[in-house]
Amino acid sequence: MIYFSICTRKDKQPKSLNNLINWINKDNSIDYSLSYDSKSIYEGHKYNIDQFKSFKGGLTDDDIIVLCHDDLDVLSTQDQVKEYLQIARQPKTGFVGLCGASHYNIDGAWWNARNSGEARGFCFQGNDIQTMKPNYFGRSGQVIILDGIFLAITYKKLKEIGMDQPKYLSSGWDFYDVHITFTSHQLGYNNYTVPILAMHESDGRMREGWFKAKEEFMMFHKREVPCKIPYQLTHGLPVETGENTWSI
Repeated sequence: MIYFSICTRKDKQPKSLNNLINWINKDNSIDYSLSYDSKSIYEGHKYNIDQFKSFKGGLTDDDIIVLCHDDLDVLSTQDQVKEYLQIARQPKTGFVGLCGASHYNIDGAWWNARNSGEARGFCFQGNDIQTMKPNYFGRSGQVIILDGIFLAITYKKLKEIGMDQPKYLSSGWDFYDVHITFTSHQLGYNNYTVPILAMHESDGRMREGWFKAKEEFMMFHKREVPCKIPYQLTHGLPVETGENTWSI
């Protein structure tokens, strides 16, 4: 099964949320849970994961959990998404997402890696499908950091990485995606962007809390950042053997 964990609020929900739920409901092998007005995104996702355990069939280590925004509109078909998410079940894979960077610098903005050709992935951005604009970062491949709009991982690996808010981050909503994908990288897993088409219903501006969280993250990881992975590993996706070989 593939489970979508969605954190939202009861008021001012984005238009994309209904589209996402309708998209999920078209496939019996995909399900979802909504957490409303949680005190942090960590608590919201943990609530949803507990709900998955009570669903028919329960939650197994091999099931895939997608931690995603409520302003996500998936444009790829269900079969296409399921095909690309199989990568998450490979032994060396950590998170699978839409956009990210293979070079992470102290400015904290992973998307700036696009300037050096070291960003990966693609996402539409806008208020609706009719007016959305393409936001291209690079071809699919391995990254260190992934954006939190869409983060897929097996339940077994998510348990290893953990979904508790780290003590060094004062915000329960900012830099969670950087924290968990960087933790995945540190544990030796490979994170990837894959060519799933989606729209992010956002203007792309950072909240004020993001800047404080960036400083906290960089202070805590001052010995590990900046960091990058070898360029030859960042193009293409792993083959199904699970070996350290690549399809280009």
